[in-house]
Amino acid sequence: MFQDWVDKAFEARSVVVGEKVFTVAIHSDSASGRIDWRADYDSHRYQVIDPPQPVQESLIRLHRRLGLCYGACDLAITPDGRWVFFVVTPGGQWSWLADACGLPIASALADLLQVMR
Repeated sequence: MFQDWVDKAFEARSVVVGEKVFTVAIHSDSASGRIDWRADYDSHRYQVIDPPQPVQESLIRLHRRLGLCYGACDLAITPDGRWVFFVVTPGGQWSWLADACGLPIASALADLLQVMR
């Protein structure tokens, strides 16, 4: 599988839980981590951020169209501020970001499960 190169200022993971979007910027201080943050977890710095409203709305709309109530989305933010979507993973990881940034993702998932039962 191939992907076009995207110049990026940093990457982000958006965790979508129902209608809520939790987004963390992932800044990497290593060369390999700047290519793909998964390559060097030890070089990360995390920052909770709010994507532009159109990005949040698009992520929620995508999940609805796919029939997903949860997903972890990987994105890049270019040096000029453009948001580039890479992938949504229906079972993607979120706990390390919630722990590092104090995000209430577990509570949002529990609330969603209460509504769905």
